[in-house]
Amino acid sequence: MSKRTGRQSNIELLRMIAACGVIILHYNNANIGGGFKAVAQGSLNQGIMMLIEVLFIGAVNLFVLISGYFMRDSMKRDFLKPIELLAQWVLFGGISVLVKELPGDQPLTFAQFMTHFTATYWFVFVYIALYLISPYLNLIWSKLTEKGKNTLLAVWFCVFSAEPFLIEIIQYYTEEAPLYGTSTVGILGSQWGYTIVIFVMMYLLGMKLRDKCDAGWKFGAGRSAALLAINTLLLFLWTYAEHFLTDKALNLTTAWNYDNPLVISEAVFAFLLFRNLNIKHSKVINGLAAASFPAYLIHVNFLEYIGIEKAVTWNPALLVLHMLGTTIAIYLVSYAVYLLYQLLIAPVFRAIGKKWTKHRGFTVGV
Repeated sequence: MSKRTGRQSNIELLRMIAACGVIILHYNNANIGGGFKAVAQGSLNQGIMMLIEVLFIGAVNLFVLISGYFMRDSMKRDFLKPIELLAQWVLFGGISVLVKELPGDQPLTFAQFMTHFTATYWFVFVYIALYLISPYLNLIWSKLTEKGKNTLLAVWFCVFSAEPFLIEIIQYYTEEAPLYGTSTVGILGSQWGYTIVIFVMMYLLGMKLRDKCDAGWKFGAGRSAALLAINTLLLFLWTYAEHFLTDKALNLTTAWNYDNPLVISEAVFAFLLFRNLNIKHSKVINGLAAASFPAYLIHVNFLEYIGIEKAVTWNPALLVLHMLGTTIAIYLVSYAVYLLYQLLIAPVFRAIGKKWTKHRGFTVGV
């Protein structure tokens, strides 16, 4: 939701890859795309899917980190931006209802209706909350010394990542002993890190990286790539270790929780890797990256039509080609939808913006 003026094409490419990563995560998801549900247990295909899963599991955290990096100095927020975002959510969800539900013979229930607007779209509401509170985070950050910033990050990590994630691990191994009320996040626990507190931490990390980069800090691409590879390997081994220790399904692992320190560090290493890439300003990359959020909003609607259940039974090379090919295709379709939206709907919001000049937002610190 932040301005794209002056955006670096290497980071815009990373944003686009992260959006594709979310599509892949949902391709694999047993309850969304169905990949992990359909693949043969213990097969090579399952192992390949697990490896790809851990490679992209930090995609959502990465989105938020990028926001913190670019929005550190912005103290102004525009109410029209989250309103437009919610309008896109309603529009794309409504189209999904019209295409998938209304042609059917059975009456549409409220529960069926709401499935097109909830669950997988949790990111929309948590990100809007972060967008609205972020100027206050920026102001606090600007007033802190370097030591104060490091202390804030350390405390936030211990309280909202390390402690609640430890509770999740204990709960994973001792299901017969509920630990509700022991997490620092809430009575029901930390919800696998799908919460505003993890978003705030990723935002703070983004600001911290911006500080260091502005100060001339060097962290080479080779070093970043090596740490990212090690991080990915550790997550991969983690999933199999838990499987062998508990005999639970591989995809039920705690390794993929968004509050897992290794999922958090994966986002950091991926960002550092791409920040070191020397990519000249590219209108093509920046233009395509503009569809990253629409891709998040509409990709779920395509997953049931791309034959995931069959693809996971093919030989490994064909499975990977299918996963990557359909992901790219879905993203390009999302880009086409984005262009159509810019042509037909965006002018309405621009017109509203011209008329709505008072009380349209707020500025912190002024």
